[in-house]
Formats: sequence, C-alpha cells, structure tokens
Amino acid sequence: MESLPKRDHLIELVAEHTCTRNCFGVAGYAASCCKMEKRYFIEGPVRDTGKVLARLSARFGREVPFAEVFIGYDEGSVRFPDRSRWQNEGSYPAIRPLDDEAGGYPCPFLGDGGLCGIYEDRPQMCQDYRCDHLKSVLDLL
Repeated sequence: MESLPKRDHLIELVAEHTCTRNCFGVAGYAASCCKMEKRYFIEGPVRDTGKVLARLSARFGREVPFAEVFIGYDEGSVRFPDRSRWQNEGSYPAIRPLDDEAGGYPCPFLGDGGLCGIYEDRPQMCQDYRCDHLKSVLDLL
C-alpha cells in the first residue's frame, strides 16, 4: 500500500503546481513573483546575499560576484526611475532582473516553465514568499 505524502511535501507540490501552472489563479500563467512585469514590484531586499553567493559559487564552481546576481540602489533607482519601489533604498539589495522587457524583466534564474533554476540555493526571501493567491490555495489544505 502506498503511503500518503507528508503535509510539508504536499504543500510543496501544491505550491509548485499553483506557481507554475495557475499563478494568480490564471490557467497557464507562471511565476509572476519572479518577474517585474508592469508592476512596481522589486525582488528585495535580499538579506542573505553572502550566503546566496557562497551557495551559487559552490553550485557553479566559480566565484559568483555580487553584481551578477544582485542590484543595489544606485543602479536600480536609475535603471527604473518610473517605478516607485525602485526609488526606496530599503528595497535593496534586490535580485538583478534581466534586460528583457517583453519577458517581464525576469529573475536571471527563472527557467522554462516557471521553475527556479537555483531552487535549492535561492535566497530566503524567495523561500518564504507566498502571494495572496497561493496562501488562499494552501489554506484549503
């Protein structure tokens, strides 16, 4: 007889399905929190930058510099002057979005199908984040 999945594992499975196939309750939509899109969204502040860089350096077998993964206030505020959250020093350091306006300025680690390319090594901020839609889905469990 097959055993039922543990609650934590079930939460992970439901979260992955929701975020990669039904983000914000929109069928086929994925990983909105990993893209800036048209919102004033900023992926920050990232408070564990040193730990993230150490994990990524080990993962990639090379020293990963801060500027490859993160963006600071001086650069971000100039890059996105029309977005108010990017004008707040308290929002930094943030994950450096790719220069892909058509793609919604995604996280550099966002992979195909809305999956995180560094899932095991992602910042604590990403591990902890639950949008309101995902919270409402998980509340049903």
